[in-house]
Amino acid sequence: MNKIASIIIAAVFAIALLGGMAAMIGGGLLGAIVFVIGIPVAFPMSTSIVVLFFAVIIIRTIIQKRRERREMRAFLKDNPKD
Repeated sequence: MNKIASIIIAAVFAIALLGGMAAMIGGGLLGAIVFVIGIPVAFPMSTSIVVLFFAVIIIRTIIQKRRERREMRAFLKDNPKD
């Protein structure tokens, strides 16, 4: 009876180990597939965020320069030359 119990325990343990190994391999493959599929999805999103960031900076700079020119013209009009 002791030999049969040890064989059953060893079989259950082997099945658990094989199942764990299959899960690791499957998870690794699934992770690799998701990673490869995710690169083209993530790259345009990150690129668009960077482009939007620089677009905001450029637009703010343009608006700031226009405001400075407008203020300078108003200042020069209000103060006649000597």
